[in-house]
Amino acid sequence: MMMKKSILCVMVLLLSVTLLLSGCKSRTDQQNGTEAPATAATEANYGYDTTSPKSAEWFDNAVFVGDSVTLKLSYYCASHPEALGAAAFYCAGSLGYTNALWELDNPEAVHPYYQGETHLTEDCAQLTGKSNVFIMLGMNDIGLYGTKGAMDSCKVLVGKILEKSPNAHIYIQSVTPMIKSAQLETFNNKLVKEFDDMLKRYCEENHYKYLDLYSVFADQDGNLPENLCSDPDSMGLHFNDTSCQMWVDYLQKNA
Repeated sequence: MMMKKSILCVMVLLLSVTLLLSGCKSRTDQQNGTEAPATAATEANYGYDTTSPKSAEWFDNAVFVGDSVTLKLSYYCASHPEALGAAAFYCAGSLGYTNALWELDNPEAVHPYYQGETHLTEDCAQLTGKSNVFIMLGMNDIGLYGTKGAMDSCKVLVGKILEKSPNAHIYIQSVTPMIKSAQLETFNNKLVKEFDDMLKRYCEENHYKYLDLYSVFADQDGNLPENLCSDPDSMGLHFNDTSCQMWVDYLQKNA
């Protein structure tokens, strides 16, 4: 009986030592860098440049697709060439994921204005010759079509861009918050956050790069602070130079 107990004790001791050595080896491998972080490996497999920070010159190969919020960024970059290099801007006031799908001859259509002419949004990479496509749209869709309608249009537009430029890298920027007093029943920060969460899931499922600008600009209550807003007495959602510089800083560190 004593011999059986002794054998059992030895087996338990050997098993404990084996598990301890295995744990030590795993930690050593991680410290030595033999196990690459899963996120970095996934991004690298899909062709995204994960180096950080990015220089202004890195954005020479970027085109920014957006509405009036991105138009403000284009004005800022025009007077601050050290910000995003020679990035192209392919924007229009009131542009959204939905009206971007309309034909050029539609009398109610809104299309980007580039090099003196209006163009289809889906031609952004092909026309500018840029490979990195940064999209920020949705602000003009949520109130009219709801978050689901906006998301459906987003998927169609991204598909059209990739159909014409299959080697493009898609960077989807979240919709940014508005000041507290500017919120409406059909368009408010709760709905913006709901839509942004949908964008994030979509990017994860399709291996696109998601850029969370909402969190950059939202205060503790989820609103855009008035000191970062250029029109607090009217629309309450456009940026000033301070917030544009914050945007640039975020892109350089996270793109």
